[in-house]
Amino acid sequence: MNLWIEHAAGTIPAPPSKSALHRRLILNAIAGRFDAVNDPCADVAATVAALRALREGTPADCKESGSTLRFLLPVSLLFGGGTFTGAERLSARPILPLIEALRRHGARICSDALPLTVSGTLQPGDYLLPGDVSSQFFSGLLLSLPCLSGDSTLRWTTPLASAGYVRLTEHMLCEHGVTVLPIENGYRIPGDQKPKALPVSVEGDWSSAAAMLILGAISGSVTVTGLDPNSLQPDRMVLDVLRQCGARVAVGTDSVTVSKGRLLSFRQNGNTAPDLVPVLCALACACEGDSVLYRLKRLSDKESDRFDALVKLLAALGADIETERGDTILIHGHGVLDGGTADVAPDHRMVMAATLLSAVSTRPVAVCHADSLCKSYPAFLTDFVTLGGHVDGI
Repeated sequence: MNLWIEHAAGTIPAPPSKSALHRRLILNAIAGRFDAVNDPCADVAATVAALRALREGTPADCKESGSTLRFLLPVSLLFGGGTFTGAERLSARPILPLIEALRRHGARICSDALPLTVSGTLQPGDYLLPGDVSSQFFSGLLLSLPCLSGDSTLRWTTPLASAGYVRLTEHMLCEHGVTVLPIENGYRIPGDQKPKALPVSVEGDWSSAAAMLILGAISGSVTVTGLDPNSLQPDRMVLDVLRQCGARVAVGTDSVTVSKGRLLSFRQNGNTAPDLVPVLCALACACEGDSVLYRLKRLSDKESDRFDALVKLLAALGADIETERGDTILIHGHGVLDGGTADVAPDHRMVMAATLLSAVSTRPVAVCHADSLCKSYPAFLTDFVTLGGHVDGI
């Protein structure tokens, strides 16, 4: 399909936070309440279905959701275990450090990769895992360990990547009445706790909103409602980048408006909020000067090899880029691209990036795999059209 936009303007609601919904649904299930969600994105639907499967003793298909798998592996042991399956790409994403930690504490796990069956009784104790593989390992254990019969500690042995997501888990545990105590490089976790159930409604999703806010910076003025300006979601840092590069940012009590300004280059550590990197690359193409996104190695373990996919996408549309060590992308921004056919992987974040790149292209951008947007933001293209975008067939 062909995408283009001449001027973005309007107001849209943020979809509910995928990160918060995963955690809310799991904590409610531990409390004994299994919720449904109206019109969920595919990842949240996977968690809803997997929780139901664990309760019913049927295989839990995690689809492409890394959060569903990594959170529910330890949580499943609170329900007596279960069998997990998933899509091919999910099977390739790292899981072994979590499996090994669970095995050291009483879990029986039949395989080192999907499909796998988990059984046994998880024991309290001292849990040690590398911090630079996935923060989801730590969130899954934080959701589980408070429910065990004794106290535990959870520590990372290397610097913790995407630490903000673990702090989000800590915050939501507190909301549900569960105490975890920060210590050096980890947490002390009192046992014999049970979360209370809470309403499913959650704040808006900053990672989804980021794409539309960047669209405002590139192409006009966009307001996104339903956003908590004090959110612990790491992707809220998109506002810092937008201010740094010269966009006009206005923050209200539950909304954010971003308008176009003279956009200048920026530097950003991609390890802090890796899901933002594709749309930040689109922003960099709209900026004047040399923008640098670095510490990108973990992009290779996402729904696609995002580092490689980003390089191909940017090159296909005429961006002036350099790469270093598979870890850094340098974008020589000129404020305009050629457009054309986007070399897009079947990855929702890549489709979002290609859509934003159409706002700085002299001709439409042809994009495939738009169905992958259902993973996190099913209404993305509809909202793009609401803001003035054009999509063949919509």
